Amino acid sequence: MNTRRKHNAQNSYLGSRAETRAGSGGPDSRSGGLSPAGVSRWTGVPRTQRLAQGLAQGLTQEMGQGMGDRYLLGATLALLCISVLFVFSTTAIPSQQFYGDRTAMVTKHILHMVLGLGVFWFASRIHLPILRALAVPMLLGAFCLLVLVLIPGIGSTAGGAQRWLQLGPLRLQPAEICKVLLMIYFAAYIDRYREQMQGFASGVLIPFAILSVFALLLLLEPDFGSTAVLTLVVFGQLFTVARLWHFFVVGMVAACGAVALIVTSPYRMRRLVAFMDPFQDPSASGYQLIQSLIAVGSGGPLGSGLGAGRQKLFYLPASHTDFIFAVIAEELGTLGAISVLSIFMLILWRGIRIASRLRENGFYCSLAVGCTLMMILPALLNMGVVLGLLPTKGLVLPLIAYGGTAMIVHLGVMGLLFRLSTIDPEL
Repeated sequence: MNTRRKHNAQNSYLGSRAETRAGSGGPDSRSGGLSPAGVSRWTGVPRTQRLAQGLAQGLTQEMGQGMGDRYLLGATLALLCISVLFVFSTTAIPSQQFYGDRTAMVTKHILHMVLGLGVFWFASRIHLPILRALAVPMLLGAFCLLVLVLIPGIGSTAGGAQRWLQLGPLRLQPAEICKVLLMIYFAAYIDRYREQMQGFASGVLIPFAILSVFALLLLLEPDFGSTAVLTLVVFGQLFTVARLWHFFVVGMVAACGAVALIVTSPYRMRRLVAFMDPFQDPSASGYQLIQSLIAVGSGGPLGSGLGAGRQKLFYLPASHTDFIFAVIAEELGTLGAISVLSIFMLILWRGIRIASRLRENGFYCSLAVGCTLMMILPALLNMGVVLGLLPTKGLVLPLIAYGGTAMIVHLGVMGLLFRLSTIDPEL
């Protein structure tokens, strides 16, 4: 009896590990990771029952492979704690003025966090081959969302941009969701065509033709920041498998396109001029950057103290969203700003480590690269804008800034990255 149980346990273990060990294109990766011994267990079992039991068993077995990366979990919780502190710090007075309650906005922000943590929990336990199988429906869903938001009467407009969908009391920003869906799609694309990715057509032309369609839809909102992030994330995913000179050609074309978009758009030109010399128009186009630089500069090495910043008091626009990093630098000083940057660098390090461990599986590796870039690129771009190193793009600081859709989506991305870390127990 004991010998038979031991034999069955070994067969189950081999079946669950086959998917992780198998590279793209191998027989195990296409059959769901079942070994010959595992296939024999399904003889005589109805198809529907086989599918349900196979998915349940795969989920249970894969989750038993490791406990997950504790550094990623710690970094996520640290950023959420910083977020609560500084969203309250930046919204207490406006919340009192507009809602009659100093905690109204931070309470809503915490609610978004709770929903986001639920998404994190779900993403950290999802059966990853399901995402690969649903890649094409995700691509179509992303396309439909971006088209819907552009339809008058359906899309909601604010600040001169039509970027939101109003669903009763909920207000969603489809661009944030679509970036994740496209990142998953391109991870599956790389896995499926891994043998052809060295060619120009499969490696660059087709992916960037697809990307161009979505970039155009984002620019019609307009949302230049999300377009830039999505493009860089896809570049990063393809860079791991495509030829370098192919990237040089496409990169030059993309750079020329970006220059054309800036030159032909008056509001982007104003942002560029304000970035180059904000003091040329200090009361209009250069006002926000000047106030941000004042906040960063007045913080000094140790800051003015938590809650003691002055620039958030109706001087610095968007102090709780796009420019919350300036308030952190003012109240916690250079030391606090470097600490926040260090947390994101920790996520970068762990993400690279996870992708390196999963390099034998094209989908897992590309998904890890995409999740890492989805967290790091917006953070670096946001900090660059706050410090006057980049023109204003309208990007929030992930897991810190106030915002419902962005908070939930970024927690979901961290959940996926944490899920990927469970595949290899040595991490």
